[in-house]
Amino acid sequence: MRLMDGNRLNRIKISFLIAAVVLLSLCLYSYVKIDNLMKTSAWVNHTATVKLDLETYFSHIKDMESSMRGYLLSKDSLYIGEFKRAKDEAAKRMLNLRANTNDNYSQRENLKKLETIAYKRIDNMATVIAIKDFNKLPDSTRAQYRHTREELRQQIDKMLDEEDVLLRIRKKSLTRESTLTPWVAALLAVTSILLLIASYYAIYKELRTSNALRADLEGKNDTLGKMNEELESFTYISSHDLQEPLRKIQTFLSILLEKDVGNLSEPAKNYIKRSQDNANRMQNLIRDLLAYSRLNTEVFPVEPVRIATLVDEIRADFAEEIEATGTRIDVTGNPEVGAIVSQFRQLLINHISNSIKFAHPDRAPHIVIDNQTVRGDAVPLEGVNPAIDYARISIADNGVGFEPQYRDRIFKVFQRLHIDPQYKGTGIGLAIVKKIVDNHHGFITADSVEGQGATFTIYLPA
Repeated sequence: MRLMDGNRLNRIKISFLIAAVVLLSLCLYSYVKIDNLMKTSAWVNHTATVKLDLETYFSHIKDMESSMRGYLLSKDSLYIGEFKRAKDEAAKRMLNLRANTNDNYSQRENLKKLETIAYKRIDNMATVIAIKDFNKLPDSTRAQYRHTREELRQQIDKMLDEEDVLLRIRKKSLTRESTLTPWVAALLAVTSILLLIASYYAIYKELRTSNALRADLEGKNDTLGKMNEELESFTYISSHDLQEPLRKIQTFLSILLEKDVGNLSEPAKNYIKRSQDNANRMQNLIRDLLAYSRLNTEVFPVEPVRIATLVDEIRADFAEEIEATGTRIDVTGNPEVGAIVSQFRQLLINHISNSIKFAHPDRAPHIVIDNQTVRGDAVPLEGVNPAIDYARISIADNGVGFEPQYRDRIFKVFQRLHIDPQYKGTGIGLAIVKKIVDNHHGFITADSVEGQGATFTIYLPA
């Protein structure tokens, strides 16, 4: 049972995506509004600064005029110092005006005109101070003096009026942004809270459903575990109870052949011999079935195994068959592999047994077991993890082989490709091999050319 079906998972993903898009959009919009508010506020301050600079500049010009008049009346040089200080301050303020009106083409042009008029005005005042008497100025110079004073005032007023227009526009924009931005922030906060509540409810509901499903699954797993234990017990008892009658049958048949051999006809002897063979085959089948069923329940640790050591043990177990058939077994490549020792030994036994069992009648069996380490991305099989290493164990023989179209069928239970009586077997050996490989989270493939032998390639995580 799956804790979460695909549709529910897709709904959660879509809901999360929609919530993320909504929050992101609101955050972006809120950022834009706050940025606009800050920029608008900065422009309002900028306009006020320009106005202040203009008024201060005009004030310094008037201070210069006052200093000039004071000097003409008293001839005190102190007023000349004040005149120069006012002139320096006016120059500094002019630099500020240039910088602050750089963004406004119209005001830049107005400032250029203002600067020209102001320089004329300052030159006129400097001339008056130099001759120490305003009345000694030529009539044209006195007229120009009065004209530049009025022209300067008008130019200052013109620039102030233009800044007032900008100030009204920018204050209006500031008011609008100041009103809208808090609402956007409030909307973002409310939406975030609602989404948080909705997410909490959805997660709580999902967790409650998942917990219920998990509890149900655990209950079924417990039931299944008990059933497996009962099945294993039943399998063991059944196999024992089935093998015991078979052993008795074989014993009775052997006694019959030994004691009454003289009273039996040749057909009767043949029937008894065939009965013994069938009973022995049934006993082997029950033993293999029991071994296969145990592979589903046994759990053992993976540890380093020396392949050559296991092969030597198997040689000792199969000494008679190996000597009788002239079988040769070679082990090459890496000496060790990480595996479940008992199961990997059974895997080698089944392969070696099959190679001897299905030997070619014209040549002695030759088995080559090779172990190499390969990267997962070099294994041409589906489901392989490309990021890890695998032990590639190939077991090749020169037996009768099989037709390539049966390469997948041979790993199924009770599948025998050779029905010739000379090739004995239960049809479970390679199914056990496949189950052992699965227990190691590995993969197995088979390749063969009929009449030339077979190669089984096993990939186990290194």
